[in-house]
Amino acid sequence: MKKRIMCYCLAAVLALGSLAGCGGSGDTTTAAAGTTAAGTTAAAGTAAAEGTTAAGSGAAVNPDDLGDPQTFKFGLTVANTHPYAIASQNFAKLVEEKSGGNMKVELYYDSSLGDDAALLEAMQMNGVTFALMGPAGIQSLNQMYNFFDLPCLFDSRDAAYEFQDSEPVQKLLTSLSDNGIRGLGFYENGFYAISNNEKDIKTVADLDNMKMRSMTSDMAIASWECLGVQPVPISFGELFLAMQQGVVDGQETTIGSFYSSKFYEVQKHLTMSNRVFHIMTFLMSNAAWEGLSEAQQNILMEAVAESKMAHKDYMTTYNEDALKDMQDNYGVVVTESLDEGEFAKMKEMSQSIYEMVKGYDSALYDELMAAADAANAAHPAK
Repeated sequence: MKKRIMCYCLAAVLALGSLAGCGGSGDTTTAAAGTTAAGTTAAAGTAAAEGTTAAGSGAAVNPDDLGDPQTFKFGLTVANTHPYAIASQNFAKLVEEKSGGNMKVELYYDSSLGDDAALLEAMQMNGVTFALMGPAGIQSLNQMYNFFDLPCLFDSRDAAYEFQDSEPVQKLLTSLSDNGIRGLGFYENGFYAISNNEKDIKTVADLDNMKMRSMTSDMAIASWECLGVQPVPISFGELFLAMQQGVVDGQETTIGSFYSSKFYEVQKHLTMSNRVFHIMTFLMSNAAWEGLSEAQQNILMEAVAESKMAHKDYMTTYNEDALKDMQDNYGVVVTESLDEGEFAKMKEMSQSIYEMVKGYDSALYDELMAAADAANAAHPAK
């Protein structure tokens, strides 16, 4: 199973003209220079002969436009085999190839550079260049970032992707620069699934009085309480043991995190509830960004966009294979969706959370909600 996932990773990256390293034994990975996929080698060689560096779709960058060579630190809080760590490896490879080695990205895994709070502070001081962070980590910079974690916000995966490209979302990203952080884009972490070790969850009523792990934020706790759940704030690192010992009945996370954390060893019921579509924001030190040439900035944006779409394809196969492996080999019972009408009921019960977020900035909330509604209308649930 795991070999199949790694192969899919390489296949997705090859389609973009790069080979993403799928992990290493150390805490740090540096993208190797000079690797090109079949079909791009000749073009790269021609560009080098003419004194230019290949970048983008058939584009070329004059080395004189790039500026001084750069080495960036990329801090990650997950292992090097986690799905969005693999996307980050792809990003690093793309940056090095597109810049002809002028820019290199060093990847640090397993919180070796610190947790979310430490990474934010390090980026503000330009000690770390890049990080990936969920909305809960970023809301300390702008409370409206909680919007991304609103329950039942998106009807489909494609709606979530379209929403990310909307003008209000770009406005929210831009606002982060007021705090020394620049938002470059997003990677998918995926829809949340609810797990427990007692029963299939098919209705909201099935959650009544269950003890479910919650993040420590007020919004996360309140979003469980409005569904009749008993939230138990526990750090993610302590969750496996808490489930094993019965401190909590269950939890909610993405398939990637559930699978890579081996939660299937202590949780045998998994429901594709799709309550939250979790995204990781690609963050960069604003000071580091402003120290780059325009050509270098363009290369970074291209690499973010290309690695994002490769990651979308990769996640499709990863989730399918992870679910199959857990069903076939670990006895996990997968419920494909909530019963008809239950998703809408869950959203209605969560309206107090929407009002909470609207209170942070009602004008921006209305813009974001209009964009989310438009995306849902364009990409309804299938």
